[in-house]
Order: sequence, then structure tokens, then C-alpha cells
Amino acid sequence: MLEKIRNNKFCQFIWPYLLIALATTIVISPQLISHTILASDDTADTLFHYSRFYDAGMQIKTGIFSIFQTNFTFQQSGRIINAIYGPLFAYFNGILVLVAGNWFNYQIILTYLISLLGAGSMYYLLKKVGINKLLATVIGVIYINIGMIPAFINRSSFNGWGQALMPLVVLCGVRMIQDKRQPINWIQLMLVMSLLVQVHVLSTLMAALLLIPFFVCSLIINNNSKKVWIPFIKAVVGTVVLSANVIGAFLVLMLNNHLAANTEFDLSRGGLRPHMLWHNEYGTAFAYILPIFVLLIIAQFVYAVMHYKRDKLNAFVTVWGTILLGLSSFIFPWGLVQRVFPSLKSYFQFPFRLTVVAYPLILLGMGLTVNYLLKQGVKPRVVGISLVTILLLEAAIPNLITNHIFTVACAKDTTVQQVADKSNDSEMLNMLKWHYLPDYLPTKDKSIDQNAAYLYKINVVNQWQKYRHYVTKNGDLILSWKGKESRDIVLPVVLYKQSELTVNNKKFSGAKNVIGNPIIYQKRGLNHATLRFIVPTWFYIVSAISMMSWLAAIVFLIWKNFINGKNN
Repeated sequence: MLEKIRNNKFCQFIWPYLLIALATTIVISPQLISHTILASDDTADTLFHYSRFYDAGMQIKTGIFSIFQTNFTFQQSGRIINAIYGPLFAYFNGILVLVAGNWFNYQIILTYLISLLGAGSMYYLLKKVGINKLLATVIGVIYINIGMIPAFINRSSFNGWGQALMPLVVLCGVRMIQDKRQPINWIQLMLVMSLLVQVHVLSTLMAALLLIPFFVCSLIINNNSKKVWIPFIKAVVGTVVLSANVIGAFLVLMLNNHLAANTEFDLSRGGLRPHMLWHNEYGTAFAYILPIFVLLIIAQFVYAVMHYKRDKLNAFVTVWGTILLGLSSFIFPWGLVQRVFPSLKSYFQFPFRLTVVAYPLILLGMGLTVNYLLKQGVKPRVVGISLVTILLLEAAIPNLITNHIFTVACAKDTTVQQVADKSNDSEMLNMLKWHYLPDYLPTKDKSIDQNAAYLYKINVVNQWQKYRHYVTKNGDLILSWKGKESRDIVLPVVLYKQSELTVNNKKFSGAKNVIGNPIIYQKRGLNHATLRFIVPTWFYIVSAISMMSWLAAIVFLIWKNFINGKNN
């Protein structure tokens, strides 16, 4: 029986993923046992992302699609979010929200998805460089318990999805310096980078940073050859085509509007630092790193440098990963950097985000080291097994404790828990305290950006429930209300340059405040206002090209795998 299982191809394929799922189940067991959704007034990112996913889900459910204007969430203000923030991934999540049936189920589904994707992509990377299956699986489990993936599971920090996909980017880099025949598989590189664009643009930029040394090294190894440049240019052009919907959306908005920058944060305080129990985080996750993990990284760095002649790949990824980790930490002079480039305080915010590209490189190096030790004598094998065991315990146990802490904290709000378990509608989103994020508001100029959140709170969040909202079949947003007297009011909607507002059957052309809220004249009695966003025709064309390109790429991959399977 055991022999049959051992020789069964499906069993050999599936058992690493079953082990990953089991490890994930153990780590989130406090949440599963208590049936608690990790959503509270302290989890701002959860409300932000669940709101945009719910809007995408409602578009799918009603068949009323609005690529730009948000009609169902964000106070039904017409703000633009999903068009430039992972649009395809937003609609994918919209489907999950509808299928899940309630918010608790949806959150658990997401947890298993990001865990399987993150550990699975790391496992795939390690297998490709020759690391044995069991070791690759265990390191995959370690990978999803450090950095930003646990931060997503517990508090919806979206860099976690970038970390989950980053081993595939590293694989493209490894190929650049190891495969002399075909250093760049342009289809592979194109698809990985394009997928990142559709999920998280900031992670895409960090992926490009990660690949720079690999690309430069590849040019040196291959004497600046066309076999590097030509597939690279193809990959860039292909990525632009597949990402045309996102690039086009940015052009539509930014050529005609000044969009509010994100909230500013002091970069000198946002670096990775030795662990402290802070904001319910524990272990090597989010902005913190346990000292034992630092010691293991130092040991790995010393080992890789000392043995660089035997394993140049190990030395390369370890050194580059350690440099990136140093850049992500509090020891780097980010205070000086932000004085020279102040916009980084808004657009980068937290240097510890660079762990998204540092950790996959460092774990790849550790995997290569342990894999070598396991092939040597008894003593090296014991050392290797001990290192992996320490890493696993260091990563998983603190993450289990963190999940317990978050679970206990969120379970205190019994009303939210009951609503989250009952349905997947907007009731839970409306119950949570709104964190007033200014992202993508059309501000007058950059001097307004850091006050935009407060102005949005005053003019929209505190006012929108006084109005009745309807969404028409063509995606227009209608507000109706009864005015007690004739006077000027600030309507709780957001106007961009391409927005068109009609108030009581008259096209609005009046004044707006500094965050795009129209100042209209209401009459006594019943009033109506209709908001729509005028999308240029060219955007529909480039979006159609992007979608058809994705369809062609998917068909090609299925056909290629079918042919390969048939040949094998």
C-alpha cells in the first residue's frame, strides 16, 4: 500500500500542498476554533480592501459594471480605487466574496490561498534549483510565517500578496545567471511581472529592484549579448500590453487630476527592527525580526561568502538578500533619504516593506546551504536539520501566538462577529470605524494631501447616510434627499475632472472644495443628483487589448502544458 502511494504521481504532487495546508491550519487554529473574523477598528487595511472587493462583487452580482467610479462602497461617493489598485485581482476577490457566503468564510479562504501561493511558489523555486522536496516544502512553510504574509493574514497588509508571488520573480532572476542558453524566458518574466501589476503595483516596483543585479550579471556573463536584450525587450513590451488596463487608468486620472498622496510616515521610524511585542505583532513578521533569525542570517552570510567558489548562486542571492534586508532596517539612514526625497514618505511609507524581496533571497540561500549539508556526513546533516528545525519553530510558533492575540482582541466586538458570520453584505463594513485614508482623492494640489483624510471625514463620512443612494443600470450613481431649506450644501460625492454631475436636472458647473466635493444649491423639498464618470473611448480599446492578451496567454499555457504532458 505504502509503495503504491509512494509511486503514485498524484500523491507525489499533492503531499507538499497538504502539508502546507496543515501547517496553515495549525497556525490559524485560534481563529478557526473560536470562529472569529480578524476585523476591528484597529485593522484599517481590512476595511479598505474588503470595501473595494465588496464593490467589485456587487458589480458582478448586479451586472452593473463601473471600472472607475465606486458605487457600492466608500460611502457611495464615487471615489476611484480599484481601477488603479489591482483591478483584475479586485474582481477575483469580488467573486470570492460572493461565493464565500459570509465574511468569515471569505477571510479563511483568503488565508489558505495566500499560504498555498506563497509556500507553493517558494517550493517551486527551491525545486527548480535542485533542493529536495521535503526540505523545499518545510522552507515554504517557514516562508509564509515570516514577513508580510502573516501581516496579511492578521491585518490585511497587502504587501503579503507581493511576497507570496516574489519567489517566482527570484526564479526569473536565477535563470538569468544560470541558464546560458536562454537567460531570459520572456513569456515567463512577462507573465510574472504582469500578474504582480494586477495585484499590487508597489510590489511590482520592488520586483524590478530585485532583478537589477541579476540582469546586470547576466549581461556580463553573456557579453552584453542579444540573447539577453531581445527577450528582455519582449518581456517589457508584453508586460506593458498585459498591464494596459492599469497603465491606461493611471493615464486617465493623472493627466487630468492631482491625486492625493498616501498618508505620510516618518521613514526613519519605519525600518525593520529587533522584535518587540507591539500592536499585537510577535515574531519575525511585519516590521519586526527576532534576534535568533538575525543570527541565522549572519551565519548564512558568512558561510555563503566563505564558500562562494563552490556555490556562486548561494553567495549571490545571500549577499543581495542581506543588502536588501539592511536597506529595509532601521540602521539605514532613512531620515537623510527622506530629506532628499520627501515624496517617499507618502509613496513608500515603510522601509520594512523591502523584506518582501529580501526574505525569498535569504531563504533560497539557506535552502542551498542546508541542502548541501544534508548530502555530507552525519555531523553536517545534524547541523542542517537543526538549522531548519530552529527556523521552523522560530517562524511558526510566534505566528500562532500572534493569531491568538488578534483573535482574542477581535472577538471582543461580538456584534461585528455576529454580522460577519451571518452575511457577506455591507453591514459589517458600515459597522467598523472608518479610517480616513486619502488614497486617490482629487485634491486641489499637494499642499492639501495630508489634510485630505480629515476633510473627507467631515464632508463625506459624516454626511453620506443622510442621503438615499441608487445605482442605475448604466452605472450612474443617484442621490436623493429632502432639503429643509434652500441653500448651498456640500454634496458627499467626489468629482474628478472627468466626472459629470447633474443636480435637479441641471448640469453642475459650480465650485468644488479642495478634495473634489461639489458645492451645490439645494432647493426646499425633494432633490436629486446624478454622478457619472466619463471614460475615454481609447481606454476601453487598450483594456480590451489587455484582456484579450491575458486570454491568449492563458490559452497558450494550457495548450503548451497539454502538449508537454502528451509528449511525456
